Amino acid sequence: MTTAHLAIDLGASSGRAIIGVLEGSPARLRIEEVSRFEHTPGITPAGPVWDLTGIWNHITVALKRAVDWCSERTIEFASVGVDTWGVDWALVGTSGDLLSLPHCYRDPRNVEIADRVLEKMGGRDALYARTGIQHMPLNTIFQVAARHIDEPRLFDAADRLLFLPDLFHYWLSGEMSNERTIASTSSMLDVETGEWDSDLIAKLGLPEHLFSPLEDPGFEVGMVRDEIEQAIGAVAPIRVVAPAAHDTASAVAAVPFAPGEAASSAYLSSGTWSLLGIERESPLASPEAGAVPLTNERGVAGTVRVLKNIAGLWLVQELRRELLASGRNLSFAEMTEQAAAAEPFRTIVDPDFPDFALPGDMSGKVQRYAEATGQQAPENVGQFVRCCLEGLALGYRRTIDQVEKITGAKIETLHAVGGGVNNRLLSQFAAEAIHRPVICGPTEATAIGNLLMQAYGCGAVADRHEIREVVARSFETERFEAGSNGSGDWSAAQSTFAQLVARRGDLFE
Repeated sequence: MTTAHLAIDLGASSGRAIIGVLEGSPARLRIEEVSRFEHTPGITPAGPVWDLTGIWNHITVALKRAVDWCSERTIEFASVGVDTWGVDWALVGTSGDLLSLPHCYRDPRNVEIADRVLEKMGGRDALYARTGIQHMPLNTIFQVAARHIDEPRLFDAADRLLFLPDLFHYWLSGEMSNERTIASTSSMLDVETGEWDSDLIAKLGLPEHLFSPLEDPGFEVGMVRDEIEQAIGAVAPIRVVAPAAHDTASAVAAVPFAPGEAASSAYLSSGTWSLLGIERESPLASPEAGAVPLTNERGVAGTVRVLKNIAGLWLVQELRRELLASGRNLSFAEMTEQAAAAEPFRTIVDPDFPDFALPGDMSGKVQRYAEATGQQAPENVGQFVRCCLEGLALGYRRTIDQVEKITGAKIETLHAVGGGVNNRLLSQFAAEAIHRPVICGPTEATAIGNLLMQAYGCGAVADRHEIREVVARSFETERFEAGSNGSGDWSAAQSTFAQLVARRGDLFE
């Protein structure tokens, strides 16, 4: 019988619900969006917090629409699973109640506590050696430490720590669990075993009972609770199947690598963040990897996603927010069109410069950065957007070069997936900068990976290799080659970019 699965794919500013139907022989995946919504953190006196009840209401609406969609087509609604961005978490008490609203990872107080935690752990290199995670103040370990200092009694009352997809799976099923890929974003797992680092947790002063044994993607959490099924009009039980609950892990699961291609290719999950890396069977946490820094997060079927977090289209999104606030309603497509007409390499920026990571006044930050580095500051929308896109492409080249040097293996191709591949100018810049083919698609990779891991959990696909075969059969890709866009001297720009990165810690001191 043909069955449908529902992916709840939550990004840090929007969410969507996508139905997937696996059908035919050989199998193909057909997808259809049933719901899309925006959400933003609430700014409270204690810091920015996520609107969980608002998101939850959108999830229940999506479930109802999925039930109706399946009923109209006489298709069995088999399962639902949730993926979200990484690192954010919540505490649940012994009664099952949420004890406080989870804070947004861009909470500024995480920066303040990071140095204190690092000192307790023996320094940045020591923490990296045991967790393999790129140092970022937003990592769960620093968030948890900050909350524990501010509200120690909250932890005394807590029974479980759940990451956001774990929490939504709990609300759907009534069963609490910790899925491995989302937990691996925390910098609280042993890099070699992929299990909780109990010694590290003890050093933080946290109760060990908060952390459940980790479950792998594709496990059945439970069944949708009776009261939810009644509210949405479900006529048969619906499974709650955890996908790779970290959105990037789901996206990488859906990268359409050909058989054997993963060994010679890199992936790029392109969106608010750019996550660029390689898939391995074992972690890569050497001092050289830590110097990049590369992060080691868990993937499907025991794989490790060795990757670097790069700022992504966050810079452009922030610029658009400024424009909207000033009354200029330019679409991303219009902003990119103006960028295509702007002068190449007028201003070169390092997208990972720390000031750019915090929200607000992005145009002012870019202008001050240009002035501090002796460059012409952008003066119009096209120049702002172009320097951000060029900076991202140059960051991709730097990361690929670093990965090749550390692994000794040649990267022949870059597979880009996610919503960022809709920006064709960025894809072409990437091909020019890395001087390798960039294969783009599918755009809905995260939801697709989510859906197919649910199908795996329901026994409809055999393994990660079959998942990628299904993706390749079901969705078209677009190939970008270097040399097809006369967009300036990328080699000279790369040299300038390297100098800017080297100055990252010295600017504005």
